[in-house]
Amino acid sequence: MKRIAMFGICGKMGTSMTKELLMEKDMEVICGFDKLNVEKDMGYVLGIGENNKKVFNRYEHVKKLNPDLIIDFTNVKAASETINWALNEGIDIIVGTTGFKKDELEKIEKSANKSGSKVFIVPNFSIGAVLMVKISQMVAKYFDGCEIIELHHDKKKDAPSGTSIFTAQQISQAKEFNSTRLKGDETETISGSRGSFSDGIHIHSIRLPGFLAHQNVIFGTRGQTLSIKHDSIDRSCFYPGLLMAIKKISEIPNYTYGLDKILDL
Repeated sequence: MKRIAMFGICGKMGTSMTKELLMEKDMEVICGFDKLNVEKDMGYVLGIGENNKKVFNRYEHVKKLNPDLIIDFTNVKAASETINWALNEGIDIIVGTTGFKKDELEKIEKSANKSGSKVFIVPNFSIGAVLMVKISQMVAKYFDGCEIIELHHDKKKDAPSGTSIFTAQQISQAKEFNSTRLKGDETETISGSRGSFSDGIHIHSIRLPGFLAHQNVIFGTRGQTLSIKHDSIDRSCFYPGLLMAIKKISEIPNYTYGLDKILDL
């Protein structure tokens, strides 16, 4: 029986994924962790009725329950602190939080490799989104240009999304499309019109109510374009990937980034 502590349990992802995990027979969500609803019964927070598990906001309360695994859906600052604590305590951690910078990930990797526990950072748990990235990397070498449009709900705090940045990084391994954000003869009438720029690819971020998580990778070459699009319609699409990450965490290195590392691709 794997004992799990859910960090960020009061957020939409934390709530949604916890409800799914509670139905698993070989796993137990032993507590929640959040700045909201502290000391309240976890079941009431989830809207499922009393289940005699609590929501905490202090690490020592979690430690007393001896979790095997932490799942984190918080924010970069909170997740970074929790990762360091989990490594010091020898607890494995799966992080679904996005927005980490490259240097932050490098520091986490170094710390993880010196520890006896696992850090698995997953910017997107949707298996379809992972396949979108892999297909994009595969076709990149056949086109002359590529841009990414990512669309998310208006409550998302980071832009561009972690998935779009990861997509650009993976595509650049096959082909680098641009060395600079603007070409020599290119100008912006309004600053930022050409979007952000990562690994030779322009990324355009849209934040509106009504969206959940969507991405369109657009390739262009002479006389044609190719679009590879993925839409997350409901948060339930993230659960199969999360469940796979939980079951595979004992088999991966101390530091792993991306769900693709555990898929047979």
